Amino acid sequence: MVLFGLIVPQGWHGELNHLSNERHLETILNFVRWAEEHRVESLWLFDHFIQYKTDSFGPCYEGWSLLSYLAPLTQRVRLGMLVLCNSYRNPALLAKMAATLDNISQGRLEFGIGAGWYEEEFKSYGYPYPDALTRISMLDESLQIITKMWSEEKPSFRGKYYSIKEAYCQPKPLQHPHPPITVGGSGRLTLRVAAKYADWSNYDGNVERVKQLNSLLEESCRKVGRDPKTIKRSIHWVGVLGATREEASEKVRLMKMGLEPNVCGSPEDWVANITTYAELGFERFIIFLPDVYDERTLSLLYDGVISKI
Repeated sequence: MVLFGLIVPQGWHGELNHLSNERHLETILNFVRWAEEHRVESLWLFDHFIQYKTDSFGPCYEGWSLLSYLAPLTQRVRLGMLVLCNSYRNPALLAKMAATLDNISQGRLEFGIGAGWYEEEFKSYGYPYPDALTRISMLDESLQIITKMWSEEKPSFRGKYYSIKEAYCQPKPLQHPHPPITVGGSGRLTLRVAAKYADWSNYDGNVERVKQLNSLLEESCRKVGRDPKTIKRSIHWVGVLGATREEASEKVRLMKMGLEPNVCGSPEDWVANITTYAELGFERFIIFLPDVYDERTLSLLYDGVISKI
């Protein structure tokens, strides 16, 4: 089964920088309404405060706040962050926030989290940026706290980086045993964390790369005594879609978006790529489309891709 997710146009859209805040929110809402009506399984936001790789710093809405705004405006699609940066919030607070949002959304929260990587953003907003080993160790402790708070009445924990003492968390999440956890990242240490806590492991890369990552994840699962088949795989792509391969390539040239697309071409090209990765075990495809606000692109996406998979 293939699940199709899309990233909400939250701030990586240079073409929208000139719009007023009101128009920008209107664009987001129109897209979300479209997704509700067109078999999009899930909608995702990113956990960044500033736009990434751009010469023009336009609007960039804070992800969790926007997710909370969208939850009661939607009925069907699942909602998540791809992925929360662990360092930006205390894990006990984050557990409480997530439990609340799972209730607000009537059990539609996808809980995505990672160790964080955007050093410039950390420093810009005054967050310490420790080395990768420390950030991943902090992520491990956070997930211990978060899962305890979702499942225990008065959980306590004392670690190297975080601690809680009888941290009461009510209401609990609606989903049982808890909202699905997606751990994002492709490093060996991050995959070890995924092996312990994740319902979904999310990464990207070409075919050879994801085969290697699948093997690393399976190895990590064996080390902690977990069946690798109990972790589902998702992949996120930057995608450019045109009626033809040539049109898609021209879009890339004109967009100047600073991000190389992982998939670029016609609807037939997209379906072929999705099929290839589905055969490698990927069940959820989460796509960032730079021109997802364009009606023609959305028509191509639904008629040529979503309706075919």
